[in-house]
Amino acid sequence: LNIPGIKDAKKGVYAALNLLDAVRRGERPDIGTKALVIGGGDTAMDAVRTSRRLTGNPATIVYRRTRAEMPASPEEIEGALEEGNILEELVSPVRVVLDENGAVTGLACVRNQLGEPGADGRRRPVVIPGSDFVIPCDSIMVAVGQTPELSFLDGSVVTLCNDGGIAIEHETGRTQAPGVYAGGDVAEAGPESIISACADGRRAAEAICQQFDLPFAQPPAVMPELSEVDILENKQMRVKKIAQQKPPALPIELRESFDLIELTFTEEQAKAEGARCLQCTTYCDKCVEVCPNRANMTFMIKPVNAMVPTLEVRSGQLVVAGLEAFKVDQNRQIVNINDFCNACGDCTTFCMHFGRPWYDKPRLFLNEGDFLNVDHNGYRIQGNIIRHREGGVETRLTKRNGHLVFENDYATVVMKSDYTVESMALKQPFEGTLSMREAAAMRVVLEGISESLPHLVIED
Repeated sequence: LNIPGIKDAKKGVYAALNLLDAVRRGERPDIGTKALVIGGGDTAMDAVRTSRRLTGNPATIVYRRTRAEMPASPEEIEGALEEGNILEELVSPVRVVLDENGAVTGLACVRNQLGEPGADGRRRPVVIPGSDFVIPCDSIMVAVGQTPELSFLDGSVVTLCNDGGIAIEHETGRTQAPGVYAGGDVAEAGPESIISACADGRRAAEAICQQFDLPFAQPPAVMPELSEVDILENKQMRVKKIAQQKPPALPIELRESFDLIELTFTEEQAKAEGARCLQCTTYCDKCVEVCPNRANMTFMIKPVNAMVPTLEVRSGQLVVAGLEAFKVDQNRQIVNINDFCNACGDCTTFCMHFGRPWYDKPRLFLNEGDFLNVDHNGYRIQGNIIRHREGGVETRLTKRNGHLVFENDYATVVMKSDYTVESMALKQPFEGTLSMREAAAMRVVLEGISESLPHLVIED
């Protein structure tokens, strides 16, 4: 913050983060009895609440826009104000007032009104002529934003943006310097939360693993297993509006120290809050529940973890080139019955995973003519045969005497139930690799629907 007097102050001007760090380490700086904080973000709210405890008196927040434009989270603003601190909206600092010894005695300000929106979409503060006034104070905490210290990059090939952050590829965090990644507040996206910085680190780690052809997987997690009775009870809970359990808070009149404000749950409260869990990571079914035509249906499968063959043409012969993994963990799946679906979009609107269930889930066709016209993700089951159309090309999988027979325009492959190839015949040469992952996926749909939704299987 570059205003007259701020660099000349010998006492009373603090960078908010420095003040917070000192207090966290157990120090209790003498900031007088009247503290003032310049800024409207979360750091400013922390600084004003800390100042309130150090002085024993309400502190003042000076912000150049209105409360509605403050970037701090609403609960932080509310927490600061409920403790009696004062918000001076539409006020800009113009000069730090000092005494003859260089100690802060006040902050000279002007009042603003909101003008036209700026590049960030927020309305710009416009000074009201003749509105000068002074807010008396003993100390001023500056919380108007930080810039990263990047002098260590001087002379490097790492590129910086106009705003001072490191230029990155947003999907990976990769910079223009080979082998160098960046994230968090130092990157061009600007200040964010610690959680966002962790996500940046994770994306960079994944990109580095891909660069070296290394696996990058989630840590193993044991998901709860729900019975059909559990799911039914859980769905009944979903239609009820149960209030959130809020932890008890320290009364405002007792907030004179740095004791915790939000206290811990009692065992009874913790159980009540845990009971509100809707098990969204275990099953969803939202697209089933909201479909007005009942076009989306649930079917059950047996989890699959198998190695399936890949085929290539070598010297005019079809050969097994290798194996690749095929895995499906979730036993509860969704199928879209195309004949009932009018693509209204309800399932897309309500999908908590940002998907398009009517288009992304397996689309089952009961009508032969419609199936022959589909170009994407189309399935049709007739007896022990499942057909799949993708890109206008049809493939077929038949279950016969404990074997799987896969057919497309290029090959016929006979496999055992464990996907071991027993025989294969080349219909016409092809380039690249033919994977049996498609056959494995077709088998999952065929067996799941045949067992869970047999009425959708067309008779032979």
